[in-house]
Amino acid sequence: MALRSGYQALLAIWVLVLLSAAPLPAQQTGPWSRCNTDSLSNYNCAQYYSGTVSLTAELKTADGTESRSIVAVVTAGRVTCRVKESGTEEFEGPGMLVAEHESNQNAGGYVIRVWCPESKGERPTRRQSPAIDTYEQRTADYATLEGKDAHEHPDADPANGVSGTETLAWQLHR
Repeated sequence: MALRSGYQALLAIWVLVLLSAAPLPAQQTGPWSRCNTDSLSNYNCAQYYSGTVSLTAELKTADGTESRSIVAVVTAGRVTCRVKESGTEEFEGPGMLVAEHESNQNAGGYVIRVWCPESKGERPTRRQSPAIDTYEQRTADYATLEGKDAHEHPDADPANGVSGTETLAWQLHR
């Protein structure tokens, strides 16, 4: 009888050890496990990030200079946009963010897209084109996404005397 109760006690201890054991590395949840598929992206990790994404654009024509500034302030994936265009009053409104990783590893390719309202009181929709798009970028560590891209304004037309630049800058941290 003593042997049987000793065996049961040993078995109970063994079961407790197995149930409380730490998971093996392959069983653990990855550092980007809450990235998800949503209406904006196949692998959106926006909820992990805080920081800023901005666009500054200037277009010079025969009629004058048009300027546009968008600053998206991101806090844990939530976006507030500050928008200023030539001839209008600056306004603030809610935005949407995609921080899409190409994998669930700790480094690799990514894309950042931001949707902001086009006018005061509006909300952006996924059917609109993003106001800011970094296109494909690479990073050695997904914990920090940062960069800058200055290029010719997409509406520039040198043959017709229209010139300009567009500058994107982003700094998002986990």
